Amino acid sequence: MGCSVSVGGGMLGSDEVLHSMARVNQIIENADYVSYMAKIEELEKERRYCKHGFDHGLNVARIAYSYILERGELILSKEGIYAAALLHDIGRWVEYQTGEDHAEVSARLALPLLEMCNFNSESIQIIITGIREHRRHCDSNLTPLGEALAIADNCSRACRYCTMQLQCHKFNPEMKRIVY
Repeated sequence: MGCSVSVGGGMLGSDEVLHSMARVNQIIENADYVSYMAKIEELEKERRYCKHGFDHGLNVARIAYSYILERGELILSKEGIYAAALLHDIGRWVEYQTGEDHAEVSARLALPLLEMCNFNSESIQIIITGIREHRRHCDSNLTPLGEALAIADNCSRACRYCTMQLQCHKFNPEMKRIVY
């Protein structure tokens, strides 16, 4: 029994919905991606603050996509936005081990995954730039995707009930509010 989803007044069957995110699914099923996420999970096992696993990436994807739609700046497909968000922290494990900025590492690690999934060179450039920019929250010169990822990265946190609020260097009371 298949499911269908209403999109733009029409109905998409389950095969069409799944195909519309085929490259994103290729990324998250890729052995390198799985390995990077496993390394992050292992290194964050004892972490008391927010973690950077798959759930975080998916939350960032949903928020970034909503943000871009609301701004009317759809410079990339939904699939491209989700790919960027799911890849934006894959270099965290390197930062934990060496101190190298995870945004730069993530962009570097994302490149072969995006190429393998047949994103075109223009989309790859937009995605890689957005990943590099996602930590620059206060920069007024961000690309639309970099801005969306930076905002979504912050808004994806469930700070309202977090027991680490007082110890967290990122927390501010505004983060208790639901924005997306």
